[in-house]
Amino acid sequence: MSTLYVLGNLLGRAIVSYGLVWLVCWLFSRLDWRLAFRRSRRWYSVVAVVVLTLLGLVSAVQRAGGL
Repeated sequence: MSTLYVLGNLLGRAIVSYGLVWLVCWLFSRLDWRLAFRRSRRWYSVVAVVVLTLLGLVSAVQRAGGL
């Protein structure tokens, strides 16, 4: 696997994870997108993005047959 492929995969998964966390924050903010952006920068939202990203990577590696 090339390094650029792995970095692109990681970056793509992080962007999608942030989008999912932002969507949840947006729903809990009663559809106020500015408040959702503020809430998505809090520590627990950042932890959620990292966890979702890592779970996505683990599932992709597991589906591919391991390292």
